[in-house]
Amino acid sequence: MKSGKLIHKNTPPKGGWGVFFLIFLFGTLGIRAQATFDYFYLEAEKCRLQEDYSSAMDLYRHCLDINPEAPEALYNMGLLHLYLRADSLGTAFIRRACERDANNPYYLETLGALYLNKRDAESAIPVLEKMASLQTRRSDILSQLVSLYSTVGDTDKAIGALNRIELLEGPSPQISVEKFRLYKEKEQLDSAFMQLQALCDESPHDMNLRIVVGSQYLQAGDTVRALEFYDEVRRQEPTNTNLQLAMMDYYRDCGKDDRYNYMRDSLLYHPDSPLQLQVLLLKSYIADVQRDSTYAPQLCAAFDTLLARPQQNPEVLIMKAAYQLYSKQPKEALCQTMRQVLEVDPGNETALRELLQYYAEQNDGKGVEDISRRGLNYHPEEIAYAYYLGMALAEQKKLKDAAEVLQQGLRVRTEDVHPHLVSNVFGVLGDIYYQQQKEQEAFAAYDSALVYKDDNIMCLNNYAYYLSLKGEQLDRAEEMSYRTIRQEPDNITYLDTYAWILFMKQDYTHARTYMDKVVNPGRTDEELLADKQLMGNLIEHAGDIYANCGEPETALRLWRLAKQKGDDTCTPLLRKKIKRKKYIK
Repeated sequence: MKSGKLIHKNTPPKGGWGVFFLIFLFGTLGIRAQATFDYFYLEAEKCRLQEDYSSAMDLYRHCLDINPEAPEALYNMGLLHLYLRADSLGTAFIRRACERDANNPYYLETLGALYLNKRDAESAIPVLEKMASLQTRRSDILSQLVSLYSTVGDTDKAIGALNRIELLEGPSPQISVEKFRLYKEKEQLDSAFMQLQALCDESPHDMNLRIVVGSQYLQAGDTVRALEFYDEVRRQEPTNTNLQLAMMDYYRDCGKDDRYNYMRDSLLYHPDSPLQLQVLLLKSYIADVQRDSTYAPQLCAAFDTLLARPQQNPEVLIMKAAYQLYSKQPKEALCQTMRQVLEVDPGNETALRELLQYYAEQNDGKGVEDISRRGLNYHPEEIAYAYYLGMALAEQKKLKDAAEVLQQGLRVRTEDVHPHLVSNVFGVLGDIYYQQQKEQEAFAAYDSALVYKDDNIMCLNNYAYYLSLKGEQLDRAEEMSYRTIRQEPDNITYLDTYAWILFMKQDYTHARTYMDKVVNPGRTDEELLADKQLMGNLIEHAGDIYANCGEPETALRLWRLAKQKGDDTCTPLLRKKIKRKKYIK
């Protein structure tokens, strides 16, 4: 047997059994830690999907206690903080996730979007460059880089990003024009116009492209080169509308105003000119007027000439209305134009709304009713038309019809209708029900109105007043009424309501304090009778309050004045109060 040390195949590694045991122990602990992490991470995901965000955050935090470098936990913690509006903290977590997993495109895309939303171009650029290196076929990332590099003034890199897009997608007019713009920024005009020339060479039969190139030369001040391109197009397509518009710009830039005006009017008034061309030319007229108001008569003549023809489309009329608004012409003139719009397009919402607002401001009930009916006919889901029609019918005492219109409006309203408008509809419906002596339905409608707008001031006032007349829920009525006078402390209707509620609660002294702001007994009889705001019922209320404050002479004087108002707003008991010279309940 050969001499030497005998080595057994199961001899422990160098360092002895202790080292072997430590390696085994740490490996086992690592496996257990990962298993524990996975368990809590999955539980956190469950909570997040169930929208239990508080528990999810606690679990993600526990995951990070186990493994502070886990990118998935960092990322989801970031998303939760963003959801909770903790933007800075959320961004920090997502940035750490990207540092731990630098090749994860989802993490990078989220971080990039955060920087873009903050308009932080400097931070966004390296993130998007990393994304572009990982997802080499995504030209949208490169397009974003073009914009970012332009923002920070790095024109060379912006052009480089465009070149990368061109490698992916091939040449295109958009890329060439953008490169032209960037080279112009660098004042490298030769390189800039080489882009446009190459573009023309690639599309030799595209005349509109040559017009674009000519226009770029025109903007650069090279009128000679611009005209060369325009002449080339004229030889091929002499009736090209875009060419004629470009020539208008050429004449204007060259100071040939007569030629410019002649060409514009020739195009504008030609019977075969398409509508969109007419609109474009009218916009140029309006722009001239905005620069120099002496052009206004020419613009008005242009509208008159065009509108003298039969109209199949409301566009020109709408432009005229827009100009009338801009030039602050009388409302009547604007509304006349809007009525013409409805003759061409009966369901035009712009005209309907403008006319509805006008008639409402004029307190023209017939006008409001007419436009509201038209609006409901073409747009039954628009609750505003039901609201105004309901009010118009209620003013005519057509209470049943008004209620039906409002109920239908509430049934078919769209989901995006403003809650304040819904509140107003319920409030008017409550007023109508009360006039129909349907008190329970009225109070239910008021309650609904306050659900949609808890400070609906007219609803609060009417609800409070009607409760006080019944002598019910006076504390609630007082609270609602007090909210109205806090909003409008000088409104005599709201002050009267509050004073009357205090009167019903037998708090006569305070009632008189507020009522004096409505009907000041220090004013002469002539002044009180001449005050058109003071209705007979308000003066009668003041007399009732003074009678219960122990001042019968003042009360009698006020009752007599209330009777002289003769506006049919007083109670049937007024005559008895005057005859007996005392308050009658």
